[in-house]
Amino acid sequence: MTDVTVPAPQQQGTYFPDMVILYGVKLNTNTSYGAFDAGDNGKSVLRMQLFHSNKEESEGNYSIVLGYGYAFEGNCYRMDANRFFIVKDTKAEAAVGCGFDLAGSSGSTTSKFSMWRIRSSEKLLEIGVNAGDFKSLVLDGNVPGKRSPASYAITASLAHRDGRFSRE
Repeated sequence: MTDVTVPAPQQQGTYFPDMVILYGVKLNTNTSYGAFDAGDNGKSVLRMQLFHSNKEESEGNYSIVLGYGYAFEGNCYRMDANRFFIVKDTKAEAAVGCGFDLAGSSGSTTSKFSMWRIRSSEKLLEIGVNAGDFKSLVLDGNVPGKRSPASYAITASLAHRDGRFSRE
C-alpha cells in the first residue's frame, strides 16, 4: 500500500528550505498552447500560449499547469478547487508522492500527473477561468456580502482638527 501523505523526496545536492512541489497536469504537452473549452458543447476552444518579445515560446520553455495540490515542508496539501498556473524556467517531472504517482484508473502503470519543483519566491501567473451565465458570473458575484472586501469603496471623511480640515 502506498502512503499518499508522503511528498516527493528532496533532490540530491543543495537543500532549499523554501522549495514547493506543485502537482498537476501539463496542458501544453506536445503543443505550444493550452486549450480551454469556451462553450458551444466543445466546438469553441480558447487557446492560451506564451510569447516572449513577440516570438512564440516552445512548449519546453514553460508549462500551463492544471494544479491539484502541492507539497511544502514535508506535508501534502490539496487545493480546494483546481487552479491554472503558468510556470516558467522549471521543467515538469513525473509525479512522485502525495498520491499523485499512483496508477491511473485505466490500470496503466504510469501516472498522468506531473510535478514542478518551485521556490516559494518564484513568480507565477495564475489564470482564472470561470464559466456560467451573466447572472451568475457578474450580477450574483456583485451582490453585497459576496464581493471581495477590496471591491468596496474606501472613503475618507473630513474632520475638524484644531481649526483645519484634514483627510488624516
